[in-house]
Amino acid sequence: MVPVKPTFQKMQRIVRDTATALNKDVGIQLYGEETELDKTVLEKINDPLVHLIRNSVDHGIEMPEARKAQGKSPKGIVRLSAFHHSGKLVLEVKDDGGGLNAEKLKKKAIEKGILKPGTSLTEKEAYNLIFAPGFSTKELVTDVSGRGVGMDVVRTNVTDLSGDITIDSELGKGTTFRITLPLTLAIIDAMILTFGPEKFVLPLSHVHETLRPTENQIQHSTGLGQLLMLRGENIPIYRLGDFFGRKSHYQSTSMIAIVIKSGPKPFAMLVDDILGQYQLVVKQLGPELRHFKGVSGSTILGDGKPSLILEPSELLKRKIIAYGPTQTVPTQNPGGKAA
Repeated sequence: MVPVKPTFQKMQRIVRDTATALNKDVGIQLYGEETELDKTVLEKINDPLVHLIRNSVDHGIEMPEARKAQGKSPKGIVRLSAFHHSGKLVLEVKDDGGGLNAEKLKKKAIEKGILKPGTSLTEKEAYNLIFAPGFSTKELVTDVSGRGVGMDVVRTNVTDLSGDITIDSELGKGTTFRITLPLTLAIIDAMILTFGPEKFVLPLSHVHETLRPTENQIQHSTGLGQLLMLRGENIPIYRLGDFFGRKSHYQSTSMIAIVIKSGPKPFAMLVDDILGQYQLVVKQLGPELRHFKGVSGSTILGDGKPSLILEPSELLKRKIIAYGPTQTVPTQNPGGKAA
């Protein structure tokens, strides 16, 4: 496992050289450089990232004069990010350029015989035309682009890594290319928690703070269930076992509350104990558990036993949407049916 930092930093030169060749003013911002990835995977994802970066500078970012005319800064920005989300490793290349024009893409695809006239496409489907072999919107072939090779290779390389690539774009605002890779290729910093006899793993990126609540801090509200009163804020609080149909013999005040603010709604989770903080290699769930909400992966602990990695925002959705805030979630077996 190696950090993506050296690969990310090489992209600075790619942006500088490409921008100079095109007489553009473009800067790059790097986020999540310490995110770690399997070395062989990082080597294989290098070329797709280079293609996407060059593509953003060439096709995405407008000439300085055009940006000024639109009220933008003459200097364009490409942002390269790496982070974990919902059990996946995500690499994003985002630019603040002109965005993709779905109608222009359809017209060019029809001209090149890639698309039949009259074919109805959604915007997303039109964006995906740029992955077609031989497709290019450039009229002039240059050293940088125009040959219609590159983007199809990007998708092939990402698919070969069992990943996926998607495009989000807004005309006049910019485009985001998002590469999603399985978490089998990642390592995370995490807490190991206990609830009853079982151990669970919670990625540190979700943890806002931990505390042992007092009796005064835990209040009961009709319709909302238990609330944690924390510095003037009322936060819904659940026992970790509530999400899995498990019970604890401890009183709430002798348990540890983990405050989570990484999702759309903050909440707190009560656990029996926190065993410590570790770096863990993440493994994908098998097909029978892959669609089990609230769990993003698994890992093998030091004692050789497997443990589930929690995805708090998905856990909360499963409890509130499916069962209501005050009900306990039924135990689920691997097939996903209530026991």
